Amino acid sequence: MKKEILLIFICLTIYNIAVSQVTPDIKDTTDTGRNVATEVDAIVINSIQEAQDERESDESGSSNYVPGLLHSSRDVYAGNSSYAFSIAYFKNRGLDNKYEEISMNGFLMNNLVTGRANYSQWGGLNHVVLYPETIFGLNAVNFTFGDIGGATNYIMRASSYRQQIRATYSLSNRSYNNRLMFTGSTGLLKNGWAFAASVSARFGNALTYVDGTSYDGYSYFVSAEKQFNKEHALTLTAFAAPTVRGMQGNSVSEVYDMLDDHYYNPNWGWYQGKKRNARMRSTHEPVIMLSHYYTPKSNKFLITTTITSTFGKNSTTSLNWFDVPDPRPDYYRYLPSYQDTTTEQGRAMAAYTRDQWLNNADVRQIDWDNMYKVNQLATQQGKQAQYMVENRVIDHILIGGSSNIVATLTDHIKLAAGVDIRGMKQRNYKTINDLLGGTYWLDVDKYSEGDFPEDANIIYNNLDEKDKQLSEGDIFGYNYNYYIYKQRLWAMFTFTYNKVDFHAGAEVGGTEYWREGKMRNGRFANESKGKSDVKTFLDAAAKLGVTYKITGRNYLTLNGAITQSAPGILNAFLAPRIRNTYVSNLKPEKALSGELSYIMKYPKVQLRITGYYAYIKDITKLISFYHDDYASMVNYSMSGIDQRHAGVEAGAEFKIGSMFAIVVAGNYGDYRYASRPKVVINAENGYDIPDVEQTVYWKNYHVSGTPQAAVTLGLKFNHNYWYVNINANYFNKIYCDLNPERRTSNARGTLDVNSELYHLIADQTVLSPKGEFTLDASVSKSWRIKRYTIGFNASVTNILNNKNLTTTAWEQYRFDYNEMNVNKFQNKYYYALGTTFYLGLSFSFN
Repeated sequence: MKKEILLIFICLTIYNIAVSQVTPDIKDTTDTGRNVATEVDAIVINSIQEAQDERESDESGSSNYVPGLLHSSRDVYAGNSSYAFSIAYFKNRGLDNKYEEISMNGFLMNNLVTGRANYSQWGGLNHVVLYPETIFGLNAVNFTFGDIGGATNYIMRASSYRQQIRATYSLSNRSYNNRLMFTGSTGLLKNGWAFAASVSARFGNALTYVDGTSYDGYSYFVSAEKQFNKEHALTLTAFAAPTVRGMQGNSVSEVYDMLDDHYYNPNWGWYQGKKRNARMRSTHEPVIMLSHYYTPKSNKFLITTTITSTFGKNSTTSLNWFDVPDPRPDYYRYLPSYQDTTTEQGRAMAAYTRDQWLNNADVRQIDWDNMYKVNQLATQQGKQAQYMVENRVIDHILIGGSSNIVATLTDHIKLAAGVDIRGMKQRNYKTINDLLGGTYWLDVDKYSEGDFPEDANIIYNNLDEKDKQLSEGDIFGYNYNYYIYKQRLWAMFTFTYNKVDFHAGAEVGGTEYWREGKMRNGRFANESKGKSDVKTFLDAAAKLGVTYKITGRNYLTLNGAITQSAPGILNAFLAPRIRNTYVSNLKPEKALSGELSYIMKYPKVQLRITGYYAYIKDITKLISFYHDDYASMVNYSMSGIDQRHAGVEAGAEFKIGSMFAIVVAGNYGDYRYASRPKVVINAENGYDIPDVEQTVYWKNYHVSGTPQAAVTLGLKFNHNYWYVNINANYFNKIYCDLNPERRTSNARGTLDVNSELYHLIADQTVLSPKGEFTLDASVSKSWRIKRYTIGFNASVTNILNNKNLTTTAWEQYRFDYNEMNVNKFQNKYYYALGTTFYLGLSFSFN
């Protein structure tokens, strides 16, 4: 399969390159007034014009033809809910982001390791990624096949940007305070060339909501295009967004309540008079794309071929320590609740601990000075550093290509088809970032030392460099590569008739991957270094949809899809940091999804109401955490996870006169686990845990990570280039993420299912059971003065300053088997920010 797909792709690429060598016809490029962006998808643009003409004909009663739906146009539900719901980290239909395909110039940008698009690769480039083509749900797509969560395509070519120079300054109190953007584009010049460039900077933390965080982000974009004639164009585009930021940490309710602050950040502390964050994330992952566009004079089809490479690093620092107390300030042993309040001494200690938390900054934040002192003492004694800052690095390179065709076969049949091949290598390793005044570090596993006196080698992470004294910058802990290759062919036919439109398509491809260890680990000396077995999976999908055109204003649509995809490589290995061993019984993930919609489109009223259903089967998941019984980090490998997502979403917009509109959008879903997964535990300290599967009893528990009920009601005003929006939003059915260990038979034991303790262990926490309410407002205005345009916009989110909206919550994976004390390891939370603002001023001329 892989060879045949590679051959087809090579042939398409050679053909496109060959035909692009035609002698340039400069006379064909003198029409500089046209917007070349509209030629990116000539088929869609033509169909829009045709639909408009035919709608006028239909309304006059002179035709029996009813125009079809334009699914790439602004969706009334998505357009009115996407921003309003974002404060709650809302996920459409409760689906993970990996189920949405994100493309640029037709090339799929979803990361091969995570399955998700990495939006940080183009963060800050707002001027050049403004208007993507988005296909919602299971509708037909012409730039990729699409997944059950829909698809989006960004056009990144120089000629798609009109001639202008634009500058923007923004002020905010969110992640950063200041944003500067500058963009210049030539449009299509008479000689057939077009150029575009954009740069931006995001910086400042004086107004940010979370203490101890910082943000320094820069972005750049360049694109050059040559239009050889009306048929051929070649575009070279490059962009990236290097960023360094201090991260926010989460904590438990006890800490938030004690400090009366839902934005307490345990990741920082004072050092030499400055705030220092232990978790700094750095990213720089450039993208380079070479795209060729071929549209014949007949305008019957468009071929887009793109060759892409992405590369670079993202890394995150974190504290590490050896044979000394945990330096994290909110470690459970340092909280008042850890004290035994059944005794007078315990109550006094709890009161003292609370007083220290409230009045001593060294207690509630990281004590950097103490770590330096401990390391200096260790140096005097000839010992290794006891504390240090490590850097967890992900270094990748991806090379791939895609070729897509959109063709009009007949008056009633259109074809969209494509082929793409991608290959990726991702290196995962740790380095010593800062020894904090210490002199060296030994690369041993602190959980293994002393547990296996009969095998002295078991403590070493790298047997080939035992007892080597490591310095800052050296690699330690783990070092391994992932290799992934993915290829696919897809086709989608769209049929258009008087009263009924329908589409049908299929996709077939393959995925193969393996791990290559670069260290010989002492716990698994024979299965850690070198290349693992190669796993190969068949990927396949099919889509079918029909639209019944009741009138030119009313439609019924029914869409369905079935997919099979390789399990993610992050969940494929038992202990990916140190072993080449795969999870047993690794299966492809399957999904069955359907949606039924009623759509109304009138000049004064637009409405869509959709019922949807998705069943996702055989999900695998790997969780790593410290297990108290085994006194080690363990890998908790789950398989056979099924999820069921069902619900209704609706959006409507009612125009009142020429200036006002009322909008409403809402979703009510029910997302649950639909199986009892199996789990196998593996200890990283080499402890021999019997290879016995346990059952996780979480069937019918709710899937977390998003409100399952959300609604927004808004008022829009539009007059003389003034735009005002006011939205009231409501969120409910938010659930805490589950610790599967608490739902195993080992954890539940023989407890009576009706007992209070059983329910404390097994019941899922409902967050804000009465729901949470927020209010947003925005205003914008633009002025046109000859060739110059001045724009102003301002927005305030969460005007009522609701600080109780939980965006993310999860049960800690550690579980107290001895005392069955569920409050020992409390749930952790993130909360939505209170009132935030955004002010922007832009200036442009052409």
